[in-house]
Amino acid sequence: MRCSVCDLIFVPDRYHLLPGDEIARYRLHDNTLLNEGYVRMFLEKISLIRQYCPGVNSALDYGCGPEPVLAELMKRDGFYCDVYDPYFYPVVPGGSYDLVISTEVFEHLRDIREELYNIRSLLNPGGFLAVMTSFHDTIRDFGGWWYISDPTHICFFSMRTFDWISEQFGFRIIHTDRKNFIILQMELQNIYQDCK
Repeated sequence: MRCSVCDLIFVPDRYHLLPGDEIARYRLHDNTLLNEGYVRMFLEKISLIRQYCPGVNSALDYGCGPEPVLAELMKRDGFYCDVYDPYFYPVVPGGSYDLVISTEVFEHLRDIREELYNIRSLLNPGGFLAVMTSFHDTIRDFGGWWYISDPTHICFFSMRTFDWISEQFGFRIIHTDRKNFIILQMELQNIYQDCK
């Protein structure tokens, strides 16, 4: 289904995996420090954070999975970094952060609005939200797109979706590659509105 307002494409609830099946699928991933390609991808994102997010000292890896590789790499690069994952690290650390970074997570979220409210509450004023998820508006053949074959992928975003998120949740886009990575900065004044 596609939202006519924000362009989010989403899978109806009845097709979502049960939590146990979802966890089993995540455990199949080779997302470890030994996976050089995975580490390289994160190092590229950390470089972009350094470039576009001045003053970031504290971060939260939101949806880190069973092995928090990104958090470890950020710590090695001098950031303070906590982790959260609803299945593997389910306790949200106390406090707030200069940056919430969520890589390959948004496509798994069941309630985007609730998650964005939660994320926003975790950010310091003027804080940053960095999201990595493949954008559907760059794909010509959605039905043949490899990204939709993963049954845990239930939400698909576009630039229009992130424009709507920015407007509704009080962010501004400060960087995007318009393909799979975007950095938003929280504005100090915002008005929440409902998507209809």
